[in-house]
Amino acid sequence: MNKKEVKKAPALRFKGFTNDWEQRKLGDVLSKFDYGLNSASSDYDGKNKYLRITDIDEQTHRFNLDNLTSPKVDLKNKDNYILHPGDIVFARTGASVGKTYKYREDDGRVYFAGFLIRGRINKNFDTSFIFDTTLLPKYSNFVKITSIRSGQPGINSDEYKKYVINIPTINEQKYISKLITNLEELITLQQRKLKLLKLMKNIVSYNLVVSHKLASNNEIKWKAVYLKDIARIYQPTTITKKDLLPKGIPVFGANDYIGFYNKYNHETDQVTICARGASAGHPNYVKGPVWITGNSMVINVDETYINKKFLYTLLTFTDLKRFVTGGAQPQITRENLNSLKILLPSIKAQNNLSAIIENLSINIRKVQLSINSAKRLKQFLLQNMFI
Repeated sequence: MNKKEVKKAPALRFKGFTNDWEQRKLGDVLSKFDYGLNSASSDYDGKNKYLRITDIDEQTHRFNLDNLTSPKVDLKNKDNYILHPGDIVFARTGASVGKTYKYREDDGRVYFAGFLIRGRINKNFDTSFIFDTTLLPKYSNFVKITSIRSGQPGINSDEYKKYVINIPTINEQKYISKLITNLEELITLQQRKLKLLKLMKNIVSYNLVVSHKLASNNEIKWKAVYLKDIARIYQPTTITKKDLLPKGIPVFGANDYIGFYNKYNHETDQVTICARGASAGHPNYVKGPVWITGNSMVINVDETYINKKFLYTLLTFTDLKRFVTGGAQPQITRENLNSLKILLPSIKAQNNLSAIIENLSINIRKVQLSINSAKRLKQFLLQNMFI
């Protein structure tokens, strides 16, 4: 292909489609480019939903229904601001300029706000296909270039109308959009499942380890102990940023992995507590072998008597912030943690209870892997089934 030659078909197509794709301006595909309702928001009235830029999820581009609001205005004679099937909205200003949303009937009665522009699909074009073109790198580049302003970034309706997209026949549009939509629905269902599993894990973990209400816990004897009596609490040696390597043994800092090193200071898994900064007091379960820096407090226990995952779960539901001192630079000290009193059952009970929680963790990881795979597949299809 020479520099003047324009690509007229994607790399991946459904069988039976051979026609070249056409270039069309967005203004030919969508009509009625209208600006949204100029109104503040108020508490949700139970019927009229209000879509603002911040209500469009950054990842899924769906309407985030967690914190619903309604327009704070008399809605009489405001029907023109209600979204309908075939409508796509575009953010026209601010840090999220270019963000898009496709109206879905199950979102209900939705009014769109003033910093959004609504376009309505014309005949012989598929709404989902056109919407999917706004998820392509080409569209992101258009937004980046077009939104440049001397002040706040922005794109007006006339500029959106001039955006050029590549389009096949209506039948091929529908085939492609159906495939992408089915994949998105799968991702959405898996994300809901993931959310429920995480909630279930939290509920089960709390009831097993903290409130002692499940799994015949009435038959388990719990003993009060001080953390200092069951653990060796210490801050390991800190290494500097210049010591970090591009690969090797993982290095764990205050609250996350920060790089790699050529050796480890802990061969086995460890329970840690963030020792410094805004997250001071936050517990972590760190997989070994690993180099743990002095920005974490290690709670090293003898696994003959203490199940580390059980201890981590227990600490997760313990208010460790009360041991944090310092204003400008919050920190947690070994001396303060020594006084923490916890309830522990026998090691057998700890192992059994941890196994229940770990099974939920395994299911969570499986669902997360499934979501990641589906997202990669969607990205592959967007890259290869569109121009």
